Amino acid sequence: MPRKRKPPKTPAAPVVLEPVRVCVADLVPHPRNYKEHPPEQLAHLRASMHENGVYRNVVIADDGATILAGHGVVQAARLAGVEHVYATRVPFAPDSPRALKLVAGDNEVTRLAIDDDRLLTEILKEVKDSAAGLVGTGVDEAMLANMLLVTRPRSEIRSIDEAAAWVGMPAFEPEAAPLKISVQFRSKADRARFVKLIGYPSVSELRPSVWWPKGRKHDLSSVRFQEAAPKPKAKRA
Repeated sequence: MPRKRKPPKTPAAPVVLEPVRVCVADLVPHPRNYKEHPPEQLAHLRASMHENGVYRNVVIADDGATILAGHGVVQAARLAGVEHVYATRVPFAPDSPRALKLVAGDNEVTRLAIDDDRLLTEILKEVKDSAAGLVGTGVDEAMLANMLLVTRPRSEIRSIDEAAAWVGMPAFEPEAAPLKISVQFRSKADRARFVKLIGYPSVSELRPSVWWPKGRKHDLSSVRFQEAAPKPKAKRA
């Protein structure tokens, strides 16, 4: 007789863990946390805390101190002067495989989400035009203008200037690019003679390019030529 297949096991229902109030000063980052939070991001997190409060729970290991998720929240809370936050305490050690999986999963699973960037730009534009402003959203005016440019067809937004105008950024005039010319030489001796002819004092071996005429800002990324005024003809006696 054929063996009867065992019915698949029903997965256990997720355990809902109750957050606990912890002291920010007692929390320590996970020694293998690989996410860095630059000052720009912390400034947005801090602004959000001042406006909305600390609404995101931190996740800590069973030692009651090691952060598994929410490193940026804790850093911003310290900067904002927050003394206590709510944390979810999971029942495993900070050096266990489950802890490492949580550290990675909390950072990486969000990457699988798909954004509707067009809708996002509309939301951010509405936020910017309100009294709330963009600080705290993770986006500034320049970023919003660039997002707008790549999410709209040319029939709607034709240039970055139009995108900046839509966002409400002040108009600006781009600087004209300097005139550049590339000169190649067969040898270092030819290059030295050329430098002498144009009246440049010297050229380092590590700086094969120079500005001409020599100015205060030594970019040394190109050679620039200017036409000399014609010399007046000598009068005959």
